[in-house]
Amino acid sequence: TMVKCCSAIGCASRCLPNSKLKGLTFHVFPTDEKVKRKWVLAMKRLDVNAAGMWEPKKGDVLCSRHFKKTDFDRTAPNIKLKPGVIPSIFDSPSHLQEHSYSVMDSPKKLKHKLDHVISELEDTKKSLWNVLDREKRFQKSLRKTIGELKDECLISQETAKRLDAFCWECCHESIEPDCIS
Repeated sequence: TMVKCCSAIGCASRCLPNSKLKGLTFHVFPTDEKVKRKWVLAMKRLDVNAAGMWEPKKGDVLCSRHFKKTDFDRTAPNIKLKPGVIPSIFDSPSHLQEHSYSVMDSPKKLKHKLDHVISELEDTKKSLWNVLDREKRFQKSLRKTIGELKDECLISQETAKRLDAFCWECCHESIEPDCIS
């Protein structure tokens, strides 16, 4: 079997028979997707071949050097991590430059990501305008209905006023169009 190596950038820890004696333990990535994602984000390791974050594979590990002493449960015979802890001790970014697999994205890739974000923002803006537009139409139709009920004497003048005020409040608590640049 292959010797397990710590997945953190710049960490030379390897799981050897005498590791435990040196106080070094190795921990597989959590199965809980949310916690696993937090581990990966904390590592700040990028994948050169993919457009973004590195993804751990089955069997990938992090060594105990990346966790605080308080992150461990030492009551069990085998030292293990407390549930939900996130690794927090990593080398400074200046150290990362030596490793080809941690190279930051190329300008072309960054431009592509930026374009993608801008287009998502435009789409969000459009759908927000549509929602605001629908809301205006709904408000108009509600006002018309209130007016008709009042004219038919199905509701009192006072109730009509209250409904109208409520309708106005509801529709103006939501985002004002001038907040959207």
